[in-house]
Amino acid sequence: MSESYEGVFLDHYATLGVDIDSDRQSIRRAFRARLLEVHPDKSVAPTDGGGIGRVMRAWEILGDDDLREAYDRIWKLYNREDFRDEASKIPHVTESDRPQNQARSILFLLLEDRGPEALGRLRKHGELSPVFLRKHLDSDEFIDAAFLIAELFEAQKSWFVALEWLEHLLREERGRRRHRPCYNEALDRMKRLLIRRTVGELEPRAALEYLRRAETLGLDRSQKAETAKRRCQCYLDMGMRQEALRHLEIAKSLQPSSKGLARLREALQEKSECQDSIGAEENSNQRPPEADDPE
Repeated sequence: MSESYEGVFLDHYATLGVDIDSDRQSIRRAFRARLLEVHPDKSVAPTDGGGIGRVMRAWEILGDDDLREAYDRIWKLYNREDFRDEASKIPHVTESDRPQNQARSILFLLLEDRGPEALGRLRKHGELSPVFLRKHLDSDEFIDAAFLIAELFEAQKSWFVALEWLEHLLREERGRRRHRPCYNEALDRMKRLLIRRTVGELEPRAALEYLRRAETLGLDRSQKAETAKRRCQCYLDMGMRQEALRHLEIAKSLQPSSKGLARLREALQEKSECQDSIGAEENSNQRPPEADDPE
């Protein structure tokens, strides 16, 4: 959500003449009053044509609870005294050398949908980037940043990096009485990555550990069925037919019409026939030679 115009941050509260703590009803009244001032058909002395657009944009953002919450994060970031000077514009402030400002500039870029720039700055800190952000952002800011960073890496199909950032987020969320708005979505993404995205790229024993981690997060019936199918495949790859069969039955009991059950059943049958064939051949090779009939 970009809230800048020609490089200048748009203060929607200032546009409507209200405080950031104003309730929705006060903002609505201010919007209507301001609209009368700038509307060319209503105003005695119409202002510039862009004024009505800025008023409409302000109401669009501040009149929506979710959009307002996201915008408030940027507004508070921009209005921190230690983050800007009176004459600065946001693109200039993000060049600050202070670690705290560097961390907040990364958060700002993430909130402004400038992901590549944010990741470019983040990479300068290498493997310590989570430690750097955690040290120089407050808890809410760090959680929001970790969520947006994980989202970017997931879009790039960097599943394991996305998982790492989600783990940092969930670790920060532990023990909090009030979770951030992104918490539930982060939890769902974590489960999805652990179950669907990483298993096929891992050695079976490592994949089983990822599935175990997913189960600790709490799974619904559909996710439990999917996990059972993934476990079945892992045990098949490891040659453990009985364990594979057991998890196939679990998946079938949870979701009888789930996709992939028939394929796993066929793979189990093939494995069984192959083992029976090998067993028969081994028994044949171990059988003692028949004695010759005496003449």
